[in-house]
Amino acid sequence: MLEVLLDDKAKRRLSLKRKTNHELFALYYDHLQIKLTPGQFEQYKLVLDKFWQFLGEFPPSAELAAQFLTRYVHHAQATRVRYTGMIRGFMEWYGEDLDIRPRKPRKLPQYVEPADVERLMEVIREKKTNKRTVARDLMLIKFASMTGLRREELADLVVRDVHIKQKMVIVLNAKGEKDRTVPLASSLLDELSEFIKGMKPNDHVFGLAKTSITDKVYTWSKKADVSLHIHSLRHYFAEQLLERGISLTVVSALLGHKDLQTTAVYLGLRPGSLQDAVDKLDKPVDSMESKPSDSTNKENSDFNSLAASVEQLSKSFTKMAKAEEKKAKAEEKKARDEDPGRGISPVVY
Repeated sequence: MLEVLLDDKAKRRLSLKRKTNHELFALYYDHLQIKLTPGQFEQYKLVLDKFWQFLGEFPPSAELAAQFLTRYVHHAQATRVRYTGMIRGFMEWYGEDLDIRPRKPRKLPQYVEPADVERLMEVIREKKTNKRTVARDLMLIKFASMTGLRREELADLVVRDVHIKQKMVIVLNAKGEKDRTVPLASSLLDELSEFIKGMKPNDHVFGLAKTSITDKVYTWSKKADVSLHIHSLRHYFAEQLLERGISLTVVSALLGHKDLQTTAVYLGLRPGSLQDAVDKLDKPVDSMESKPSDSTNKENSDFNSLAASVEQLSKSFTKMAKAEEKKAKAEEKKARDEDPGRGISPVVY
């Protein structure tokens, strides 16, 4: 009798509460597999399996969920935020509120000195044996620092998605299931073309798994005595473009960020950049035109090339968007001319 008075949402929750934990978690895993990428699903399942084991045969409750999360109070804040979100998602699906929301840490990314990246590549070049792997490792470092691709994207990149003539790579199924195009600096094209020569379209460009990429960069960084990891090269890519005046919107698109705020953390990251900005208050407006030194012009010429490519790409997108808008307006005008009554709302009495 009670169920007749309940709405569909309440009936669903009541139905879930009658299930065993085995049935509950099996259903929720089916739900997650529809929403998440395989990699994300495995991360969620790892934490949820531990929660399931913690519950035993007891039904889920906000109290037990909170007790489970106390196991991670000594973990990094970012880990606590991530785990809490996973458990809260399960509890909300189950029909229970979990009012625990640890504050998400806002840390600045590591600033990467150009000299550190150069030192890293210098140490790799010095290796005398296994020339093929030396060439691969050098290309990996240079490619990562000049495209900003994530570790997973570097591991998954295949030859058919590298377009030398069009000066770009296509990143498929990136984070958030989004595809994007990243232009290639002219200075990288010849080396990259030579590197992939003889490979088949479905071959992975670097032939390394995610963990192998991490280990490679860690090993070389240790030998070079620099504090770098694979994600540092992504930071480096963003920093160098922003320092060269590329707009935050364009850099965000190149990195595959869905929120400008994520990219904005790189602003002011360069040591002394905030001080330089404030120091300009002491100067007359007329004297504030930037005049780069010869050493600045010579430094990292590869990124100047990339910046030009990015700017050209941005202009192309803008031109295409304007052309599409003009075409749409022309078609709309033609339709109105053919049908004078088009677009006029009927009078309703």
